[in-house]
Amino acid sequence: SGWKGGVTPIHQIIRHSFPYQEWRRAVYERDNYACVECGDDRGGNLEADHIKPFAYFPDLRFDVNNGRTLCHDCHTKTPTYGRKADAYAI
Repeated sequence: SGWKGGVTPIHQIIRHSFPYQEWRRAVYERDNYACVECGDDRGGNLEADHIKPFAYFPDLRFDVNNGRTLCHDCHTKTPTYGRKADAYAI
């Protein structure tokens, strides 16, 4: 079971916070709501990507210059997608 006694990881709390929502909106607006790699502009397919990983660069979490709009497919191809970002922990 994934339940951990009601403890919510801090990154999950931050990703649902107002400042994070504002950061994401600002990234989308700057990039005209389209993937900066392939131009896909389907709303539900877009994701705000942290260029330098969220987990390892806390001071850049809300820096619009550390964000870019990507479609899901382009996002999964980045070297920092998901667990690949753990390379920064070394």
